[in-house]
Formats: sequence, C-alpha cells, structure tokens
Amino acid sequence: MVKAREEKTERKKTLNQVLFIIGALLGWELMAWTGWFPPLLFPKMSQVLIHLWAGLSGGELLARVAFSLYIIGLGLSLAVVTAALVTTGAMLSPLISDWVQALMAVLHPLPGIAILPVIILWLGTGSRSIVAVIWFSSLWPLIANLHTGLRSVPTTQIEVGRNLGLKGSQLVRSILLPGAFPYILTGLRVGWARAWQASVAAEMVFGASGGEGGLGWFIYKKRFFLEIPSVFAGMILIILIGLLVERLCFEEVERRTVRRWGMTAE
Repeated sequence: MVKAREEKTERKKTLNQVLFIIGALLGWELMAWTGWFPPLLFPKMSQVLIHLWAGLSGGELLARVAFSLYIIGLGLSLAVVTAALVTTGAMLSPLISDWVQALMAVLHPLPGIAILPVIILWLGTGSRSIVAVIWFSSLWPLIANLHTGLRSVPTTQIEVGRNLGLKGSQLVRSILLPGAFPYILTGLRVGWARAWQASVAAEMVFGASGGEGGLGWFIYKKRFFLEIPSVFAGMILIILIGLLVERLCFEEVERRTVRRWGMTAE
C-alpha cells in the first residue's frame, strides 16, 4: 500500500513537471509570435527546437555534451576525493576542524569564476584550467555538507555501534556514513550544479580549450555569430541534462536510501 502510494505520488509529480515544461514552451512560442520582442533576441521556440535537433542529429551537440560531462566528471571526482580527505582530517583533529571552518568562511562565498585569471596564469587556457575551476567551485559545498552530516550523527547511534563491536572503518561504513547520507547527497547535488556553472562560465570566458570545448564553448561560439536559436538550444540541453540527472540519479538514490530509511518527511 505504501509503495503504491509512493508510485502514485511520483507519477503525479512527473506529470506536473512535464505539464509545466510544456506550458512554458508554449508560452514562449506565443510570446515570440506576438512580435513584441526582436526575433533576433527572442526567437520562436519552434526555431530553437529545430536547431536543437539539427545539432543533435549532426553530432556537434553530442560531442560538446560528451566533452562537458568528461571535464565535469573529472573535476567533481577530484572534489569528492579532496572533500573526503579534508573532512576526515577535520573529524580526527579539532585543530584541523577549526582550520577547515575558517577556510570555508573565506573561500566558500568566492565564485569559482573569480579565480579563473589566477588559474589561467598557473595552468594556461587548456582543459586543466576548466577542471581546476570546477574542482574549486564544487569542493566547498561538498566539504560543508559532509562535515555537517558527520557531526550531526547522534552520539547514541555511535555508542550503539561501538557496543556492537564496530570500530574504525566498520563504524564509519555502518554508522557514520548512513547517518550523514542525506547531507552527503545534498552536497553532491549542489556540487553537481556548481560544476556545470563553473564549466559553462569558464568556457564562455576564454573559449575552447585546445581546439575543443563543451556546451559553454558552443553557446559562446553561436552567440558570437548571432545564431541565437542555437544559443537557446544549448541552454535547453543543459537544462534537460540537469533534469535527467536529478530524476534518474539523485531522486532515485534518495528514494532507495534516505526515504526508505525514514530520514526525511514524505
């Protein structure tokens, strides 16, 4: 009964989101048909979708997506490893914990794109610079959520684990990580969004890296040649990828873990 109710809720949620997207697309099309805005700046959604299909069928957009996902995956993976190491040190030493909190207060509000001039001086204008900006942008929400999540695990749960004979890595794997998992999942969600923002922004600032580029470079190039429908096509593709990852990855993991464990309100 509970599972059927959950499935019905998910179907209703999906339907509402699909209807909202369709309504937004139709509203855009109607606004463009009124002629209130210059066609160059506000193209019809039908034209945008035509350019989107042309870019996908021609292979250009798929290549840009593959490049973006590659560098985002690399930068985000490095950020996850760094966050795990830093948080482990902070949990083991109060001094390191104080250092991490001070570092967070200084660097967390700093946008990743703000350090791009320094990164370019250090690493040049290749893909390494984009990966470095992605790493910096996604690192801080990962550290913040992982650190907060581990510290929020009730002491009673830790003591119960110790009474059961758990210690070291067993205690971390069986008690600390499951207890902190809602925070970890939130950190990954924010880190994923920050990674996309940093990737697109970095490519739009200095263009392609080594003759290649992702969706940010695609949008930058099309804007330079005033191919505005293709610009919006690239933006729509970024939104679609975000929606797919959210629904097929994050929400599915949340449903199978956090909600099943009763750690959030339905």
